[in-house]
Amino acid sequence: MPARVVGEEKVKLKKSFVKPWMGIKYLFKKPVTIKIPFEKIEPAPKYRGFHTLDWKKCVGCNFCGQICPARAIEMTWLEVDGKMEKRPHPKVDYGRCTFCQFCVDVCPTGALGFSEAYILTTDGTEDALELFNWVPIHPDKVRELNERYGDYRFPVVKIEKLGDGTYRYHLRDGEVFEFKILGYGIRPPKKPTPAKPATKATKPAEKKEETAEKAEKKE
Repeated sequence: MPARVVGEEKVKLKKSFVKPWMGIKYLFKKPVTIKIPFEKIEPAPKYRGFHTLDWKKCVGCNFCGQICPARAIEMTWLEVDGKMEKRPHPKVDYGRCTFCQFCVDVCPTGALGFSEAYILTTDGTEDALELFNWVPIHPDKVRELNERYGDYRFPVVKIEKLGDGTYRYHLRDGEVFEFKILGYGIRPPKKPTPAKPATKATKPAEKKEETAEKAEKKE
């Protein structure tokens, strides 16, 4: 017998005074969600977390930006030590990224990779927010420190910002990285327009002759 939808007027609901109080029992149960960043989950091997990029290998071909299904990658020009880079580098919008790894697979030089770091939340302090300005450390180094200390956040214990714009990162094992934050969104400077060749100024005598000739033509 085929089923059919019954109208609301035919449905008889039983009145109950117990059901509204059934939700109270969940007040005494532990939450199902994880309290990030206070609680951490060990990621699976080769987990797809934040991107890493080898600046020396990147040729700025934009293959990663073209293949990205979420349009999360765009090429941007970087300025290092006051000098503009000769080629652009990819910038990832993690609000759109689906971590599909198409960009890593298509990279012809192997410059793009994935780290196992995945936690984007912070406690809102200035030091914690600066963690998202890092130049990614090689995933093998991050994985080594994660396995040693069992902490799957980015393994930085101290950040120093020097007066010349240089950042100094102190890792858990005592190693120190120094680098400058690369300026995203900077376009290469426009080429200066060539100056127009200067025209020779006419002498006063020549001007008088020209005006005399024009006056004769009018007459």
